[in-house]
Amino acid sequence: MSEIKKVPKLRFKKFTEDWKEKKVKQLSEVSSGGTPSRSNPNYWNGTIPWISTSLIDFKDITCADEYITEEGLKNSSAKLFPKGTILMAMYGQGKTRGKVALLKIEASTNQACAAFITNKLIYNGFLFQSFSNNYDNIRNLSNEGGQKNLSGGLLKNYKISFPSLAEQKKIASFLSSVDKKLTLLQQKKSLLEDYKKGVMQQLFSQQLRFKDSNGNEFPKWEEKRLGSIGETISGLTGKSKENFGIGKPYIQYKQIFDSSKIKIQNCGFVDVAENENQTKVKFGDVFFTTSSETPHEIGTASVLLDEVEEMYLNSFCFGLRIDKSVLYPSFAQFLFRSPQFRKKMMPLAQGSTRYNISKSSFMKLKIKLPSIEEQTKIANFLSAIDDKIQLVAESIEATQQFKKGLLQQMFV
Repeated sequence: MSEIKKVPKLRFKKFTEDWKEKKVKQLSEVSSGGTPSRSNPNYWNGTIPWISTSLIDFKDITCADEYITEEGLKNSSAKLFPKGTILMAMYGQGKTRGKVALLKIEASTNQACAAFITNKLIYNGFLFQSFSNNYDNIRNLSNEGGQKNLSGGLLKNYKISFPSLAEQKKIASFLSSVDKKLTLLQQKKSLLEDYKKGVMQQLFSQQLRFKDSNGNEFPKWEEKRLGSIGETISGLTGKSKENFGIGKPYIQYKQIFDSSKIKIQNCGFVDVAENENQTKVKFGDVFFTTSSETPHEIGTASVLLDEVEEMYLNSFCFGLRIDKSVLYPSFAQFLFRSPQFRKKMMPLAQGSTRYNISKSSFMKLKIKLPSIEEQTKIANFLSAIDDKIQLVAESIEATQQFKKGLLQQMFV
């Protein structure tokens, strides 16, 4: 029986040779870094970049968040790695473990980073892309334990398939151009988000004001107590885990935290009987997170801007059914996420291991509101920025999926 050729599905013309396979330790020198003592100030705030796993995210590294001194480098297990070194996060929370980055500067790292200095058999840009393609497989190598970790020993024995150097460089160059496009899109999104944040600061401090259709000033903003512009809505009660996953749509805690606008397609489901006394939510309702292990999540707001027939609210949240003649729902999604309102909300979070807000304290808060006409202008302006951010986010997602498809087809 003839041996099956080891070649990728998608290939550049003129390259026909079979790919080889070797262990990582045969293709690169593998080591890790270290951390100088934090108690010695002479070891820190120097000129040597010091990389931690938080910076490793499938991209080039051109700068560091922290810097160490020559003395710190000499008196620790930290090493100085050359430009072109590939870094991999060996452990870290969430999706960090297994991520890779390519050093574009000379830098040191902490002990949680594996460093790969390639030899003449393999091009560093190709190995970087190969590691990216094998992200899930590499994560599955992790040691079992309280926190799954990778190790130098596991990584050294991982097998990599590779073609000739000429083909490696062709593949790496092509994928690098996709990465550059992705980086530009991510930078554009970040700039738009920063712009929106700055504009919101100016709008809600009234440093920036709109004019009416005749070019005249709008009336002064009026101070109102939340209790005077709406009433609270309670979340689901008496539900166990058996009730979730079927039945009626309900607004989840994470939905409120993640976005200022509720998206129906992201809702969960819960079993609510016809005779149960549970409040249904409706268009214009504002929802707040009221219970969390971290205080910064408390009081995050989101607004339902779609008409719905039957939908319910998570038990760790409450709603505010607003008077729409006083508060425009689209304006509310920005008002309740403005830095001015967040400063009022944060002191209400009470607790030690879990933080909560009482409805009565919340309803006593005072806010300043412009006229409905000015609210509408502000909401339309900020919504237009959100639309631009969303378009860029969709382009990022599409580019990521495009690259994922390329990686699957261009590697063995």
